[in-house]
Amino acid sequence: MASGTVRGGMPIQVVVRPLNLAQHEIEVTLTLPADAVAKGAVAALPAWTPGSYLVRDYARFVDRVVLRDSKGAALPIRKLDKQRWQVPALASGGSLSYRVFGNELTVRTNHVDSNHAQLIGAATFMYLEQGLQRPLELRFEGFPESWHVATSLSAGNGIWKATDYDELVDSPIELGTFRRHTFHALNADFELAITGDHNGDEARMVEGARKIVTEAGGIFGGFPFDRYTFLLTFSPKAGGGLEHRNSTLLLSDAFRFDKTSGYEALFGLISHEFFHVWNVKRMHDPALGPFDYRGENYTFLLWFHEGFTDYMDNLIALRAGVIAWPTVAKEWAKRWTENGQRSGRHEQSLEEASFDAWIRFYKPSEFTSNSTVNYYEGGALVGLMMDADLRVGSKGSKGLQDLFVLLWQRHGERGLTDADIRRAYEELSGFDAEPFWSAHIQGHGPLDPTAIEAAYGLKFEAKAPWELLPPEDGKDVSLQRFAKSYVGLEFGNVPDSATIKNVSPGSPAFAAGLSYGQEILAVNGWRTMTGTDVQRRLADVGVGQAAIFTVVDLGRVKQVEVTVIENPLRTVRIVPDPLATEAQKAAFTAWTGQLFPPLATFAIKPLGGKS
Repeated sequence: MASGTVRGGMPIQVVVRPLNLAQHEIEVTLTLPADAVAKGAVAALPAWTPGSYLVRDYARFVDRVVLRDSKGAALPIRKLDKQRWQVPALASGGSLSYRVFGNELTVRTNHVDSNHAQLIGAATFMYLEQGLQRPLELRFEGFPESWHVATSLSAGNGIWKATDYDELVDSPIELGTFRRHTFHALNADFELAITGDHNGDEARMVEGARKIVTEAGGIFGGFPFDRYTFLLTFSPKAGGGLEHRNSTLLLSDAFRFDKTSGYEALFGLISHEFFHVWNVKRMHDPALGPFDYRGENYTFLLWFHEGFTDYMDNLIALRAGVIAWPTVAKEWAKRWTENGQRSGRHEQSLEEASFDAWIRFYKPSEFTSNSTVNYYEGGALVGLMMDADLRVGSKGSKGLQDLFVLLWQRHGERGLTDADIRRAYEELSGFDAEPFWSAHIQGHGPLDPTAIEAAYGLKFEAKAPWELLPPEDGKDVSLQRFAKSYVGLEFGNVPDSATIKNVSPGSPAFAAGLSYGQEILAVNGWRTMTGTDVQRRLADVGVGQAAIFTVVDLGRVKQVEVTVIENPLRTVRIVPDPLATEAQKAAFTAWTGQLFPPLATFAIKPLGGKS
């Protein structure tokens, strides 16, 4: 493991300067003290950033690496591999400078232009392999005078300080003319640095963030920090978030706030990243810190660190009053539906998905949905189930938040294992953990709503596509045939394409040999330009009959016979149980902070693009 062996020592001085902002270029200079390089050293740039489990090879954005001695004379430097450089012995110290290119606006990469600079520590700052625990002092020189700095690092006299390299990497930086908002909640101060134009109400965003952090902090009796920074950037079609110890970096679409759903999406993102303050940034698998920045750091617990956080973010936002129950119910129902229709749930467990995140979750292919599960969404649904299990077992006195509190009290930042989570589950629920883990975390068992329905007076209704037709369409024979006809094909979202995106294993299309990337030219001789055209022609054929597909496969045209069957897919709706007891209604309110929903149900469209 590339962990530093020296605690303390003279700090490394780091200076960041603009080279050409319009061309997305900055220069970083590290002044290396004599006690760090007197016997030589190896300088390296991380291959990945914690929280985003993919090797990104940040060194591909770095060049013009120049080593100088303490008098400023240039010295030769040898590159050892893709991300490491050999620094020779420098008895009096020296400096290392290099150019960094940043033109990718994500929460994992640098973005620099004439309007701002977003700096991700792992993509920007080299470290000494035997000096990860050495302090660093950071300055910014030559940037526009109107620009300011937002980061969770402590600052004074134009210098930002990090106790060690881990803290520097864990503190993203925004430079520019952002709008700064502040508030105080419980025992801590909060800052929102907002960059970019948008069509929303910033006062509403700030108030929503205040409600969220107050609700989350209340679970744990306060915050494990004195100050926290939200870096929020708006850009058209942007999105994403990445957690850090005392801050988070957030991206949002700039033009989604003409509807309440835009605010709810933002508040869900804020809630998710903020709950990581406890889950993963402090309570975490020991494999996730201290980090080895050279490559993959494997864990089986992303279903807990990410999936359970994905569940808690909705619960916290509900209780904070910034997201309404129908929104959350629709989201959970959509995920429940997708999980039930995803063939990969039979192939991969949540533990396996966590371990393979490095090669599968962040590198999807056309085979992904048939071979994998999503540890975010699948983990969130298992978190929903576990919460209900805890409430049923404890007769309503405990829930998933109590499991987090217990783990925080017992383990804090000392490391968290699967055995610790099992032990807490058993203690709070009174149930043996093994059946739940075997079915839902280590195994391929189907999602089970029984405990959720029993705890909160809800019903999980599984509806066939034709049962979801509006009443005025329900008696239309042609629409019924359209909804019932199925061969197991899924098409992409391109409106003028009938190219196959996926084939469901075990389906008629699968048995006939149809596969990814093939284009359906015609069904029974009728030209098909889109996936909808294919579905219409299948409806003409009808359930139980055979259809002749004309298919293009790698330039060759062939004909395939496929039997049409009744659509086996079901869409889940989460609705109030008309027979819910007063105790269940009270439990629902205690759980969500919202009143038990009225009996009028809402419509959920079946997942599109499947024939």
